[in-house]
Amino acid sequence: MVFSRYVLHVLIWGIFALCAVEPVRAQDVLQTAQGTLEAQTVSRMWNFIKSKTQAPADLAIPPIVIDETLPKNVRLMFEYPSQQAQQTEMRIRLNPQSMVAWNNGMWHWALGHEMTHYAFLLRENGWQEKTWYENRLKHHCDYEFMTITQNIAELLWEIYESSEDRLHMYIEANKSCRFQPNQ
Repeated sequence: MVFSRYVLHVLIWGIFALCAVEPVRAQDVLQTAQGTLEAQTVSRMWNFIKSKTQAPADLAIPPIVIDETLPKNVRLMFEYPSQQAQQTEMRIRLNPQSMVAWNNGMWHWALGHEMTHYAFLLRENGWQEKTWYENRLKHHCDYEFMTITQNIAELLWEIYESSEDRLHMYIEANKSCRFQPNQ
């Protein structure tokens, strides 16, 4: 078990080193990092999020960028062009250090949380591609958003069977509301 986690971390760090320069899709990183199981996990989460938000069936996962320049306290970040920052790209930025700090279940939950932000933003904007997006809904304390991210914890529990991780995921969902209610 310890050896397999070590091998996973070595593989992930190697992939991050290769992908640090350009955006990659989550499926590509995860397929390379750990075979099809991880890609299936992301796909399963994304299909769940799409079904709960009534997203178009063909809606793709947002671009995911490995970004070592993120501050240490920022593990993942969803960004989108807004009226105030129209030059911002629509993407999820990942801090590669989070891969070492969190295990697979927690990392996937955090990615699911950010993908839920993406789905909520697009839904609020009529699922249309725009030069900038309006975001009036405060996601973190929204009951539907919290329910979806908590249900992602249940979905991941079915895969990883870690009650400790599931509890941590619920704690993170509640911390998001408590400490960042305006997001």
